[in-house]
Amino acid sequence: MLIAVGPAAADDITVYRCKGGNGQVTVQDSPCGSGQTEVSRSSMTRPQDPPPKPAAPPPQPPDDEPLPAPDYASSVLLRPPPLYQCTDYDGDVRYSEDYDPANRCVPLAVLGYGLTGPQAATACRWVQESCLEMDDASACVQFKAKLKQARSDALHAFSDTAAFRKSEVQRLERIVNDSCR
Repeated sequence: MLIAVGPAAADDITVYRCKGGNGQVTVQDSPCGSGQTEVSRSSMTRPQDPPPKPAAPPPQPPDDEPLPAPDYASSVLLRPPPLYQCTDYDGDVRYSEDYDPANRCVPLAVLGYGLTGPQAATACRWVQESCLEMDDASACVQFKAKLKQARSDALHAFSDTAAFRKSEVQRLERIVNDSCR
C-alpha cells in the first residue's frame, strides 16, 4: 500500500515501512524487498541539523562566593603596617604594632645613686622605653615570626580563645602575603 501526500519538494523524503513474513518490521529509505508488505510515506521533510548554539558567556562567580585570590607574582607589594622595636632600660626588646613606650620606676640605687635608709627602698626615677619604627624589611622578618608564633598559638588554643587565635593567624597571613614575599 502506497500513501502519497501532496507534491514532493527538494528536501522531502519517502520513508518505507516493511513487514516481513516472520512479523519483523523495518523502516528504511529504499523500497521493500520481495515477500514484504510495504507502507510508504512521501513528502516527509528531511530532518535538519539544529543551528549551532551561541557561545556561552564566561562564568561569573556568584555574589556570595569569595573572589579568587589575587596573583601576587604580578602585583605590587604594599608597605607592611608600622612595627616598633621597643627596648627597655635593661636591654630587653619587644615588638609592638602600636607606638606605646612603657614607663617604669627604676630604683635610684640601680641607677647608681648612693642612697641609704628607708628612702632608698622607695625612691625611684621614671624611665621610658625607647621605641623606634622598623624599616620594611626588618618589619617583614618580625611579621613572619609573629605569624609562625600565631599558628602555634592557634594550634594549641583552648576553646574559649580558638576563634581569636584563628583570626589573628588570618590577619598576619594577609600582612605577610600583601607586604612580605
